[in-house]
Amino acid sequence: MTASSLRYLIKEGLRNTWTNRMMSVASICVLLSCLVLIGSASMMFLNVNSLIDRIEDENVIMVYIKDDTDDAAITAMGEQLKGMSNVAEVEFVSKEKAWADQLKTMEDAQAKFFTEISTDIPLPDAYKVTVQDLNQFGATVKAIKKLDNIDTIRQNTDLAKKLDTISRGVSIIAIIIIAVLFAISLFIISNTIKITVYSRRLEISIMKSVGATNSFVRLPFVVEGVVIGILSGVLSLGVVWLVYNLAVNQFADLFNTMRIAPLNFTNYALIMLGAFVGIGVLSGVGGSLITMRRYLNKEGSEISAI
Repeated sequence: MTASSLRYLIKEGLRNTWTNRMMSVASICVLLSCLVLIGSASMMFLNVNSLIDRIEDENVIMVYIKDDTDDAAITAMGEQLKGMSNVAEVEFVSKEKAWADQLKTMEDAQAKFFTEISTDIPLPDAYKVTVQDLNQFGATVKAIKKLDNIDTIRQNTDLAKKLDTISRGVSIIAIIIIAVLFAISLFIISNTIKITVYSRRLEISIMKSVGATNSFVRLPFVVEGVVIGILSGVLSLGVVWLVYNLAVNQFADLFNTMRIAPLNFTNYALIMLGAFVGIGVLSGVGGSLITMRRYLNKEGSEISAI
């Protein structure tokens, strides 16, 4: 196929998109609806995962050190904790700091009472250990218990297991919903394009009768699919952006009460735009190719019926 023929076919595809604008609008509306659902579901699950991650950050292991442990042993314990494979962060919490923080949570009279009756600090030094993989939480706790000079360990294995289960469940549900919506969009757009191709079957028959190749006939429809996919992707991003901002404003009081900061949509806008355009083009072009394959095999006899 020459460059001039390619330019001609691309122009024909763009012209056909406008000429058959009612069907193009119908295809865009169908694809836009599916993409908006996919985008809304994605933002919802991203926020849920973000919330789970914040809870995971609070689900740490507190390692309390024996009172008679010297500074060198405390430092050595910190190095051992940092060297463990599943440990993301280790923070030393001195008993002075822990006691000062504890006093801040008390009423003034209560805090004054505890400071006046004794100068001794009733808390031990400790290490605050943050784990990387909650699935290995139990194994990490067992490894920490083997260290020397440990008084007690405070941890919540049950919460870690529940968070890990929730995180996996959210990911699986998100993948299933997005996959189902994509399959539905591909099916609907394919049927919409099928109607478009059927309404132009005489045009295809004439082209085939004069010797046009399958690729020559198919390319304008592929161009239409690309145009429909790009327009659907861009419009869908705008709609999802609007819906997300409306939802955030609507539930602003709830977020403030729970001290939750929703994700900033602009951080995901370019990624979502690329995904939307990719899904839109894939659906449009895929629907065109699937439908055209059948019609190209049987068309060519339509002109004989005239």
